[in-house]
Amino acid sequence: MRFAPKLLGAALIAASLWACSEPEPTPTPTAIIADGGPTPAPTPDLQPTSEMAGSVSLWVTWKPDSVRALNELIETFQSRNPEIEFKLSYIPADELRAAIDEARTLPSLILAPSTWASELFETGLTQDLSDHPTDEFRILVHPLPWAQATYDGQVLGIPVQMHGNVLYRNRELAPIPAGTVEGLVRADEALRGTFNEGVAQDYGLSIVAPFAAACGGQLMLDGLAPNLEDPLARCWLELIRDLTPAGPVFFNSNEDLELFESGKAGWLIDSTQEFDRLSEALGEAGLTIDRWPVNQATGEPLAGYVWTENVYFSSELDPEDFDAAWDFVGFLLSEDSQLTLSNPNGAAHVPVHISAPPLPGHVGQMHTALLQGTALPTSILRAEYIEVLERAARAVSVLGTPVEIALQRAIAELAAVPDV
Repeated sequence: MRFAPKLLGAALIAASLWACSEPEPTPTPTAIIADGGPTPAPTPDLQPTSEMAGSVSLWVTWKPDSVRALNELIETFQSRNPEIEFKLSYIPADELRAAIDEARTLPSLILAPSTWASELFETGLTQDLSDHPTDEFRILVHPLPWAQATYDGQVLGIPVQMHGNVLYRNRELAPIPAGTVEGLVRADEALRGTFNEGVAQDYGLSIVAPFAAACGGQLMLDGLAPNLEDPLARCWLELIRDLTPAGPVFFNSNEDLELFESGKAGWLIDSTQEFDRLSEALGEAGLTIDRWPVNQATGEPLAGYVWTENVYFSSELDPEDFDAAWDFVGFLLSEDSQLTLSNPNGAAHVPVHISAPPLPGHVGQMHTALLQGTALPTSILRAEYIEVLERAARAVSVLGTPVEIALQRAIAELAAVPDV
């Protein structure tokens, strides 16, 4: 399933509907993976044992390897804090939102996308952490994922793993990476007549907006309308024009994903969360993740949006349970815990720790590519802005409209959007 930012306009509507709904309460999900009190035989640990007590319950949507790794970390944490009780529950990813909304009692901690932060807080389900010593977490987390924790000056969640859009490559069709945009275009030309394509391209705004990094800036800033008078906007449209010959162009569909998955395209820009699906289709040896190619006009690389999975603290927590949960989240952010979760043969999470070393395999490739990325804006862009920018991208890519004409039209359309 493609990550939600590809449907930013729909998200705007869904957020409104979700915030206004008040369904009848239903029992908390009971798909329990681990329901433990104090560990009977704590794992030997050289750390001093604390006197902290309390209980911590977690909801996760993680795959089995990730849950196993998390259980191991819980056991280690309990060996240091034997009076803290844990309850770990698995909720299917496509059911988590409804489960949160319908629960009689929320767990201490919810692990969910960073894009949910403001809605969960505004509906009173989670709490602002700004009054707590978040600096102790901030220094552990790389600034790029940390940007997904803050919303209008509030700290609404704590990042625990990174996701984002990366450049996948089919090794069979494209044996070597393309270092530049021009290189991607030449690769497509070399494949002509073979029924294969160079890059399967989706020009929906969540994919192409961060390309502005190759022009030296960001097209969209939190809470602001895009400044199309800035030279960056012209550079962005010129880049889209120059990249278009690299392969077929789609808008906000899965056609690009399906083309690459079927082995008919050399490259694809898509979410790290699609790795398992693509690896199954192409074989892990046939799939790799490249560094972002450079825009020759500026010498700067393209980029993709980066988002995170955050830990959210229930607004219902009492002080003792909050302190226990707070200490556990700090433990999850330690370098050792982050390395445990980044094991490519286990949980395979992309770490947020600022000191994460070079990592092996596809996790290392993801980590390298994501650190080249751009933080996803934490406020939802108005649907009218999305439509204006996507029309401009479609004009220069699909219709062949000159950049200057497409840009001036977009400036006029943006000026006509009424103020909120």
